[in-house]
Amino acid sequence: MLEQKHYDVVILGGGPGGTSAAIALAKTGASVALCERSHYQDNRVGEMLSPWIRPLLTELGHWERFIQAGHLSSPGIVSCWGSSQPYENEFIFNPYGSGWHIDRSSFDRSLALAVTEAGANVFFDTLVVDVYYEERLWNILVRKDGELKNLKADFLINALGRNQFKKGILATERIYLDNLVGVFQFFQNDPSEATEDLRMLIEASEGGWWYSAQLPKGRAIVVMMTDKDFLPAKSTDLEVYWNNSLLTTTHTRARANIWHPSDRLRIYNACTSRQSSFSGQQWLAVGDAAAAYDPLSAQGILKAISNGIKAAQAIASSEFSYSASFKDYNASLLSSFTTYISERNSYYAQERRWENTSFWQRRRGNYRNLVNTI
Repeated sequence: MLEQKHYDVVILGGGPGGTSAAIALAKTGASVALCERSHYQDNRVGEMLSPWIRPLLTELGHWERFIQAGHLSSPGIVSCWGSSQPYENEFIFNPYGSGWHIDRSSFDRSLALAVTEAGANVFFDTLVVDVYYEERLWNILVRKDGELKNLKADFLINALGRNQFKKGILATERIYLDNLVGVFQFFQNDPSEATEDLRMLIEASEGGWWYSAQLPKGRAIVVMMTDKDFLPAKSTDLEVYWNNSLLTTTHTRARANIWHPSDRLRIYNACTSRQSSFSGQQWLAVGDAAAAYDPLSAQGILKAISNGIKAAQAIASSEFSYSASFKDYNASLLSSFTTYISERNSYYAQERRWENTSFWQRRRGNYRNLVNTI
């Protein structure tokens, strides 16, 4: 049976960008539906929040719940970048206090629950089948519980993340600037075995760079960042590649050696990319669906939440038509992306120990030649 319902705004994707937009819009009195493909049951990558998360969550009315959720406060970051000697970046002087290591699935789920409390509808375990624009309305065909539903909306927010929708009007051009991936493994430790160092560790190596961090409830994560074409062709060879690469590190290896793997190695897309446009006729993109940043920036979740709030403001001020507010939104995201690229290039340029190796040479040259191979 094909059920139909009309909303002011339908949001595709229940990550921080989508849920933040839903909360902000619901508070304006708009009717909102959010479609999320999961029930947040799987592990999600993206575990570090800088202290600057506090004003954003406060604006959403979510800060107190965040504090009560049991996330792990972190006093700073340790980097081995440009030198084998660790450099400490402490948060002690930040006006918003400590950073945070979070249970990402729990964090996303909590924001989704806040969406329902704000008065919006959340459709969990819902797959987007098709999207098209007709007679000044968005038609979103979704599948939930084996049944098709046709949601109609005046506005659409694309919050589907890095894996852009491949069909129809949302399959817009995407610009890729690199081919970065993360190979990660979760760990589970007894409390007695946890290291006292609660800071994130970043360590550069010949073939890329690593980060590691303790997480809530005795968990931890280790991630190797490298280019996709450096990985072995056979997935069965991935563990050997990982272990050999880990041997080239010093501080990351020391951490991994005292932690206990709790899951198999997995790979996720971490490339820098952006949509050719972040807005259009009655639609906006937020978070990684708009522009995906290198995890080195540690801006992913903050950017997504900020995008979500700005998208809600643009829609609320548009009086339900494409207006200057959308163009301002587009210009704002483009400006932020341009600033990010400059900072990214500057930071990668600081590491010169392996400047003649492929990974680091690519960060100094024109990487656009690889775009069409992704």
